[in-house]
Amino acid sequence: MLCFLLGAAVAQARDSSGKESAAPISFPLDLAIIDPDAKEKGPPYVVVFTGGLDKEGTDIRRPLGRLKALRGPSKMFPESNQDPGLPVVLRGLRIHRNESPDGTVTGYEVELQGEFNMVRVPVSKDEMKSFLSGQRTKFVLTGAKNYGVYSYVSSITMDVQFNGKELFIFGIEGDFTFREGVFTYVSKTTKLSPPASRSYLYRGEASKLPALPSI
Repeated sequence: MLCFLLGAAVAQARDSSGKESAAPISFPLDLAIIDPDAKEKGPPYVVVFTGGLDKEGTDIRRPLGRLKALRGPSKMFPESNQDPGLPVVLRGLRIHRNESPDGTVTGYEVELQGEFNMVRVPVSKDEMKSFLSGQRTKFVLTGAKNYGVYSYVSSITMDVQFNGKELFIFGIEGDFTFREGVFTYVSKTTKLSPPASRSYLYRGEASKLPALPSI
């Protein structure tokens, strides 16, 4: 059963009559994340180092400003450039299936895209079996980059469910750490859950995502 689910990459969807039907999935699978509360259809962004403070409550707006200058101003959310914290865009998820020359599935990777770059991590076959079969699944997406003077580590855990057509995100938990010279700054853990008005936090739909550099 595991080989069938992973090899055929079949998810369960519902047709107009309400019956479940098999919906073939092609890879890479692009799922754009949408913020239902936004005035215009688009991705959400979250802010780490809220108020320009680290987890100890220390004001780190100056080093944060230099870090943001290094990556450049946001074009997707110009208003976020005035935020004293560090805005992080959640553009979408891209699911990759890796195969050997004979077509055997060798593994899967999940790519979380932001505005400027992306994090791409391997996931187990059991995790992907859970995801493709419509079960709630947690993806832990961690990336790191070292530029010498600057280095940073981003870690985001997403509680997701995919029904073959739509992605639902029920919760997000994230941390961000960066080093400037000999000083290291750690954010408070960000935890997001659905509002009282609905059962999910964000949703996603099939839509072409760009090619971004890895974090």
